[in-house]
Amino acid sequence: MRRGLIAIGLAGLLAFNATTTTPIFAADLGMPLKAPPIVAPPPETDVAVIAAAAAVAAAVALCIALCEQQSCNSPPC
Repeated sequence: MRRGLIAIGLAGLLAFNATTTTPIFAADLGMPLKAPPIVAPPPETDVAVIAAAAAVAAAVALCIALCEQQSCNSPPC
């Protein structure tokens, strides 16, 4: 009996609070409705890596172009 009275009292209190108070929206609190989009900063290019790759490619190209001793490993050369 006691639990029933407590349950009825809490339900009445909940119903009373739900009908008497007005809901507070985010716009009423001064908060933005949507968060601004997160924009990642543009990636920084590492010039040293690009320069090193270009130097290696140039060295390989010069070695191939200036090499006097070219051998053919296939039988019918």
